[in-house]
Amino acid sequence: MPSPRTRAPSTATGTDALLYLLFGVLGAALIFGCLAWLTGNLTNALAGTDPWAPFSATHALLHPSALWPHLSPTAVLIGARIVPGLLTAAIAAAGAVLWLRMRSTSRTGLARKTDLAPLLGKEIAVKARSLRPSLNGRSWKRHRLR
Repeated sequence: MPSPRTRAPSTATGTDALLYLLFGVLGAALIFGCLAWLTGNLTNALAGTDPWAPFSATHALLHPSALWPHLSPTAVLIGARIVPGLLTAAIAAAGAVLWLRMRSTSRTGLARKTDLAPLLGKEIAVKARSLRPSLNGRSWKRHRLR
């Protein structure tokens, strides 16, 4: 038997969707900033110019050329923009797939095909025959006898 609805409905249409979108954008920006700092420092270490910059995801997100001034613009573009962007997109896609998979298993209280299968004609006929053996000779099409 399906479980009853445990969440209260939203107060306004679309409010939940906008809240989820806001959390998703903030989470993606946080992940992108952290990955930009990490990959920018790795690019900086590979170039051998400066020591690691202190953790500043906001500066890595908004001003990577100020955080690593000795890197060439191409290295900053690849190391602090493209690589973390691709990694963030991969993490966001994996998170969306997992979220959709979890949401698809939730029940709304309506019956599904598997729930209705025992109520179909053949299953009912088998059950009726098992309960009342005198119905074995009867055809289960409408108004026809064998």
